[in-house]
Amino acid sequence: MITGKRLYIETWGCQMNRHQSEEIAGILQQAGYELVGLLTDADVVLFNGCMVRQKAEEKVYGRIGAVVEEKRQREILLGVGGCLGQIRGRGLLDRFPAVDLVFGSRDHGRLPELIERALEGRAPAMSALEEGPAVQAPLVRSSSVTAMITITEGCSNFCSYCIVPFARGPMRSRGPDAVRREVREAVSNGYREVLLLGQNVNSYGLDRPEFGDFVTLLSDVAAVGPDRIRFTSSHPRDLTADVLEAMAGITNVSPHLHVACQSGSDRILRAMNRGYTQADFLSIVREARSIVPGINLTTDLIVGYPGETGADFAESLEVVERARFGSIFVAKYSPRPGTKSAEIDDDVPEMEKRRRLHAVLDRQREIALEENEGFIGREVEVLIEAETRDGAWYGRASDHRTVLVGSAAKRLAPGDLAAVRIETASAASLGGVLLVPAVSAKGRP
Repeated sequence: MITGKRLYIETWGCQMNRHQSEEIAGILQQAGYELVGLLTDADVVLFNGCMVRQKAEEKVYGRIGAVVEEKRQREILLGVGGCLGQIRGRGLLDRFPAVDLVFGSRDHGRLPELIERALEGRAPAMSALEEGPAVQAPLVRSSSVTAMITITEGCSNFCSYCIVPFARGPMRSRGPDAVRREVREAVSNGYREVLLLGQNVNSYGLDRPEFGDFVTLLSDVAAVGPDRIRFTSSHPRDLTADVLEAMAGITNVSPHLHVACQSGSDRILRAMNRGYTQADFLSIVREARSIVPGINLTTDLIVGYPGETGADFAESLEVVERARFGSIFVAKYSPRPGTKSAEIDDDVPEMEKRRRLHAVLDRQREIALEENEGFIGREVEVLIEAETRDGAWYGRASDHRTVLVGSAAKRLAPGDLAAVRIETASAASLGGVLLVPAVSAKGRP
């Protein structure tokens, strides 16, 4: 029988999933659980899984095998949740005898009770997978530098390929007072950067007009005083000029915009139910570059969507060529249960999907290198995140580009703001040397 309360959490997927793991850790720590860094040290293991891509789902299934091996040696409890638990539900219990409990993406407050029920009965347990009451528990943040703060949950767009509305429910805005309070707490605890999270942050307040709009919230958060503010993600259909103007006019809002393109083909965009055209998207790119000096644009792309022809894919490559993104998250299409596209024949061969994915990545690496080489000789302000294995440091420039700082900068620490002269560039990062002593964070956690 399991008598200890050592807890290990493993997370896959988006930043929202990672942030919800911080919430889960806080709830269970308040309930008396001790967080450990290794699965082999834990009495209770929770996998917070993702359903956005088939590959992410399969990774969780592979990790369940590691717990099966551990269970052969000793008693250990395994729970699987997040979007994966929300969608697959009881099917996980039926498919994997090693799974002791299933929880969803909306009711973390009942986890202590659910775990105890599974421990006492030694029978599989499952949450109601419904929205639960808010639980007041301190977050166990995974970073000492960036505080992730939710402003919206769920999504009401119903893009044809996307599981999020089914896994997380309709879009729900969080009250501005709660957001501001959490930002103040983060700043007072020494966090230099806040990251505002939502499946579509631009739609903040549309469901609750009394909350105001996203630009108002962004201004209010900036007034609290974090050194840097970022937000993700933005939907092209809802990204308006006033958001860009706020980015340009508010000094502590970072010039980084992640706006998901998904395809460059108007025909595929219509099939995806995205609500814009290639011309619309490229107009946003031009407007962003005009309004926000030095903006770093990043995006998401899907290749091999059902019916995507070679000509459709060429249109996506055209967007990559013209937009010159700082980075791209590109994925092969995979059907997700319950979505509209899952009803369509997945007719692009796997080999062709792979070829298209590598074509995007290869060209993007060339573009990123060319863009990054333009920083050589320039001075940038870097928010230091961590030390590398070889004794150097890495962090992010104000536009969210990764910067490596030479190992000679021994006086750096996570949370420092450092002036760095860029001397080298690769497709993935910039490299430089420390110019002056860094400004340390006050009250760094």
